[in-house]
Amino acid sequence: MDKAVRMALGDLDGVEQVLEAGALTRTVERFSSGDGLTAGVWESEPFTEEIVAGGYPVDETCVVIEGTIVLRYPDGSEDAFGPGEAFSIARGTPLTWHQDDRVRKFYVIREPA
Repeated sequence: MDKAVRMALGDLDGVEQVLEAGALTRTVERFSSGDGLTAGVWESEPFTEEIVAGGYPVDETCVVIEGTIVLRYPDGSEDAFGPGEAFSIARGTPLTWHQDDRVRKFYVIREPA
């Protein structure tokens, strides 16, 4: 890569919707290193997904742009993240991802080698 990549975080209207975990989502990948590191913008309608067996599939850092994401853990605790807040999830973390409304987030993901 010879130049910086602009990470436009705006509206994703016009981007194809995909059914993911029972919800309509849109993803625009803005960067890929070719060795498992990607970054972009993801948007989804409300949904809940339990990710327990095997845990979260990737290492991911997110910055919430719109909406609220609630992460619930097997021990009964939870964390909530709203606009402007950032969080990271390590691959293998068991959790339930929940959102009551539309969410848009900026993400950086490292796929396992």
